[in-house]
Amino acid sequence: MSRVLRALFDALRLRCPQCHRGAVFASPFKIRTQCPVCDLVFERASGEMTGGMVINLVVTELIVVVVGSVYALFTTVPLLPLLTTLIIFAIVFPILFYHPARSLWVAILYLTKANTETD
Repeated sequence: MSRVLRALFDALRLRCPQCHRGAVFASPFKIRTQCPVCDLVFERASGEMTGGMVINLVVTELIVVVVGSVYALFTTVPLLPLLTTLIIFAIVFPILFYHPARSLWVAILYLTKANTETD
């Protein structure tokens, strides 16, 4: 269990889940192909980035639905400001959560050993 938690923690720190030191991103929107320290392959194929996109989408929509439901059902906040705030959040949060979502996907690939398999 500690291996899983450590890999997820390292992902949130944008570090390699195997060596815990190498940076996952080379530049703001460019993920490295492999760890510069331990050579762990982060993405074997270009289509694997969709996993990070799914994580980003699910987390964003989960937050919007939960917060929107709680405020709509249990408070007297007017609907228009609530919807405006949630729409702005749904646009801004995925941009800010891009790096952690992609890095979490790298950690999931590492934990399931999907990035070390040979074709």
